[in-house]
Amino acid sequence: MMVELRYKAQPGLDVLKRSYSFSNPNHDDYVIFYNRFLCTFDWDQDPDPETDVNQTLRDVYFVFGYNFQTAAGTWMTYARWYEEGKDDWANYEEFPSTLVPDGRKLAISYGWDGDHPDITEFEAGGRLFDDTGDPRYAIGEGGSTALASAEFVSSTYAGFAALHVDKATNDHADDVTQPSSIIGNMSIYNVWDSDFPGFATEWDWAASGTRQTVLDQSGWPEDASAQEGDYPFQAFGPYNLVKGDSVVIVYALGVNGLSRQLAIEKGLEWRAWYRGEAGATFDDAAKNALLATGKDSLFQTLDRALWAWNQKLNIPDPLPAPDLTVRSGPNRIDLEWEDLSAVGDFDTATPDLGGYRIYRKRGNFLVDEDSELNPEGTHLMWEKIADVAATQTTYTDNNVVRGEAYHYAVTAIDRDGLESSKYANRSELPAFAFEPGKETASNVRIVPNPFLSGAGDFNFSGQRANTILLVNLPPYCTLRIYTVTGDLIKTIEHTSGSADDQWDLITASNQFIASGVYILQVENARNLNHEPIGGSIHKFVVVR
Repeated sequence: MMVELRYKAQPGLDVLKRSYSFSNPNHDDYVIFYNRFLCTFDWDQDPDPETDVNQTLRDVYFVFGYNFQTAAGTWMTYARWYEEGKDDWANYEEFPSTLVPDGRKLAISYGWDGDHPDITEFEAGGRLFDDTGDPRYAIGEGGSTALASAEFVSSTYAGFAALHVDKATNDHADDVTQPSSIIGNMSIYNVWDSDFPGFATEWDWAASGTRQTVLDQSGWPEDASAQEGDYPFQAFGPYNLVKGDSVVIVYALGVNGLSRQLAIEKGLEWRAWYRGEAGATFDDAAKNALLATGKDSLFQTLDRALWAWNQKLNIPDPLPAPDLTVRSGPNRIDLEWEDLSAVGDFDTATPDLGGYRIYRKRGNFLVDEDSELNPEGTHLMWEKIADVAATQTTYTDNNVVRGEAYHYAVTAIDRDGLESSKYANRSELPAFAFEPGKETASNVRIVPNPFLSGAGDFNFSGQRANTILLVNLPPYCTLRIYTVTGDLIKTIEHTSGSADDQWDLITASNQFIASGVYILQVENARNLNHEPIGGSIHKFVVVR
């Protein structure tokens, strides 16, 4: 996918920016940014120059920088060190390309999560620990609710590096000596004030030729909180520009690190060591060594970006993700998708379909919502449930629980094993398995009954944790819910023809119900032929 942005900027530049991202799973962890700066001396809405077009802009530098915020634990520890990421480090290193051995060395500015000296206990009364990687100890803003699953929530390395820098306005070959200056990390307050420490102005820093590393960062290596944020910058230049001159600078922004599953599994191992469980040896040092492998993964990511740019972005293209339809069904959920058997390979035009892969997520559409996290790391995640042949365009999921919400995605696999995007056709709206409506209302049940708000896995998943399921209903009926004193608090018109309906325990006045005994009245009941049948009355209990 390519996104293009164009705008004017002082002191008279026409700026063209293009971002390139890829669905190829080997190239989906970076974005390439193409930047062209054309000297026009025009910076407002009309097309006329705003200043003398015969002048020369001399010793111009272009500066790029990022605040990576690799600490996903920021939200968890918000109350302690705010959102500037007070335990982050940033650095710069050169990396000789293995995929483009005769190309430029990658000058990589990157950031990662470090240890914050103020966070000393994972659990109250526990031993001192190193919080690099932010083992999860809580959920909610500021860690308001304890949840010691210990997964490493800040295991990502992020960075950027130039892929091409014009030598001059009249020489568009790659200047492999660029960038001209690099600052490994700056405080958020320096950024706000455009203050480059040690230099009178930003231009003085850009022209200095300095290349700062983490060794120059305040607090290294013991106290990442000594400098707030991870803001590395790179400068490119100098250039002299007259009207009509242009400069192109291309860089890639990438991320990599531990897989989510590995961060969960190793977090549990680390927690066992922290708690002193017999035989547990995965200590702080082992944790930090594992997290540090994310740097090598990031460098390989940016090396792939350099290779892609040198290939003129002509990388292998997966098949498109098929259009997908998901239907709720009686005790099942049915999937149907587009037939891609006649779709040709992007480069050869020859049909290339090898098969399809089906993924499923139970509960909420998004992962990592607080309601779906638990101390044992068995979080609800997207998972592969089937690989099917290229001739198949339907699938019935019978391994479902009535009342639970399900989301699906289907990818296409070509004959070389290249998979289409897992994100392009995910079904955001939930599907539910249901049972056809009953011929009688006498066997209606409320599930769970009693409803216990703190029952965890015994309730439904995710955002539906505050929901009860009404089962064995007639196909069509009116459901009225009363307090034990006879106050009508909710009316539900059940018109789906199924035996199931649900209630989120919120009244018609938009209030959560309190603990107590409630009455469900089933009336105006009709069978599948819309013929009247008898109603019924049932009790259920809610405990908050």
